[in-house]
Amino acid sequence: MKFIEWNRTGMSRDVLCVGRWALKLPKLKTWRAFLIGLLANMQERDLSKRDCWPELYPVVFALPGGWLVVMRRATPLTDAQAEALDPLAVLSPEDDRPSIPAEPKASSFGMLDGRLVVVDYGDNPN
Repeated sequence: MKFIEWNRTGMSRDVLCVGRWALKLPKLKTWRAFLIGLLANMQERDLSKRDCWPELYPVVFALPGGWLVVMRRATPLTDAQAEALDPLAVLSPEDDRPSIPAEPKASSFGMLDGRLVVVDYGDNPN
């Protein structure tokens, strides 16, 4: 991993990775993308506080209003990990917990401290 990486592939947020931190910022591309990015950041902040989903990538700092979310930087899945991943099994726990609101695709996951985590979660308002 590079020390600094700028990921602009998201629909409503850009992610700036610096060292061991990932900073999620609303996109400035369009007004709609910006508003959805603010909502996504607020939702990740709120969802990460819940005890029912240890699979969620924890938010360590957030500015009010969704302007910024800071998380520890996760490692992207390798091709082998992505191939072996069953996203629906992770997102739909077999116990009493509710399903995790995330897209069932490999890019929604990463590795943090040797464990699989969901790095992009929340209800998509699109």
